[in-house]
Amino acid sequence: MVPVVKKEKEEDIRSLAQLKEWIRLNREFDIIGLFSVLHPADIADLIDNLDEQEKIRLFSLLDVEKASDVITELSDVSREQILEDISDKKLAKIIDEMDSDDAADVIAELSEDQARTVLEKIEPEGSEDLRELLKYGEDTAGGIMQSELVSVNSDAIINKALSAVVQASDEIENVYNVFVVDNDGKLIGAIPLQRLITSKRNSPAIEAIDNTIPSVDVNVDQEEVARMFEKYDLVDLPVVDGKNRLLGRITIDDIIDVMEEETSEDIYRIAGLGEDDSVFSEPIESVKKRLPWLYINLMTALTSALVIGFFENTIKMVIALAVFMPVVAAIGGNAGSQTLTLIVRGMALGEVTFENSKKALYKQITVGIVNGLAVGIIIGIIAYLWKGMPVLGMVLGLAMTINVFVGTLIGTLIPLSLKWLKADPALGSHIFVTAFTDAFGFLSFLGLATIFLKLLV
Repeated sequence: MVPVVKKEKEEDIRSLAQLKEWIRLNREFDIIGLFSVLHPADIADLIDNLDEQEKIRLFSLLDVEKASDVITELSDVSREQILEDISDKKLAKIIDEMDSDDAADVIAELSEDQARTVLEKIEPEGSEDLRELLKYGEDTAGGIMQSELVSVNSDAIINKALSAVVQASDEIENVYNVFVVDNDGKLIGAIPLQRLITSKRNSPAIEAIDNTIPSVDVNVDQEEVARMFEKYDLVDLPVVDGKNRLLGRITIDDIIDVMEEETSEDIYRIAGLGEDDSVFSEPIESVKKRLPWLYINLMTALTSALVIGFFENTIKMVIALAVFMPVVAAIGGNAGSQTLTLIVRGMALGEVTFENSKKALYKQITVGIVNGLAVGIIIGIIAYLWKGMPVLGMVLGLAMTINVFVGTLIGTLIPLSLKWLKADPALGSHIFVTAFTDAFGFLSFLGLATIFLKLLV
């Protein structure tokens, strides 16, 4: 039996090969037929694997409704290429079909002039909603919420709430909760759809409210919103302003995107990469984003070179030291990276805060000491058996123990310090941890070797 995943992959490959053949033969009707039976995400995957001109050509074959679904699924690079070519008139029609949160994201990617032109071509009501959403920071609850929702007044009965859901079904794709507001538009609570359906038709809607569903302020960071979804197992979250007026809602699909975005951002920043850099970015753009960090890395690497140069005479007298120098630096760097990853991820999940940072630091120090001793003893024995020099084994073991401990300590302190300075804890952390463990590893190993030099020669 062919595994499902493998079979789907083979079908994707065949579809892509078939698509390219149809493009070559200008068989547009066959392409349109293929797209009519594919999910928007699958169409986006196919378009992402084409050349720029092919992407633009195939996207132009999509009807407005399908295009509105596909454009949000495209990679950043593909979407940027298509947005640069598409006419303002067609783009306005596509945006008119989109959920307000997705539409606002697309508008935000346009130039100021193009955004203004497109907004003028959209229906006045939709345009006003988008202008309101664009006022909020893209990484806040307001930046990821959508204005489409179902709400009823506090004096409504269940039957009226059900009617509101039915009436909104053409405009709103997924309804999870019906929100109850007072006469001033202030949020009172939310009624889950399942509870709404099972309630008596003539009972007051306000009695069916689920008090466990929280709300979130419009200015809260999207990471905190994601943590709320995880903590309370939410599928839908109302967004309110400072006066508790209902502004919009955030749905689970938006939060999945946020989680992916935040995880990618942390990984990129740890490595010193721009969050909008990708494998298929223009080479010149990637160079601009990566080169500054490489220069910083070069400066930190020169620090290690200076440390080694300071002990040049020691290395000349005991050549065996050069063999083990990379080992000390590598293991220390790895220990630092392990701790760094745990701390940065813990901060992102809200597990590590300034309040419990001392506890986290003490725990990591304990781990660093134990790991350092465990690795130091083993490498010391290996050095002794390999080179037949017991003092070299002792020096190497001590240096390894010290550097693993220091790497763990630095892996904890660097992200905490960056957070204290109100910078992203992941920002270039890996570069700084590696630089410090390399330099300190060489310093401890060669320094100890110099102290015990008379016993080594």
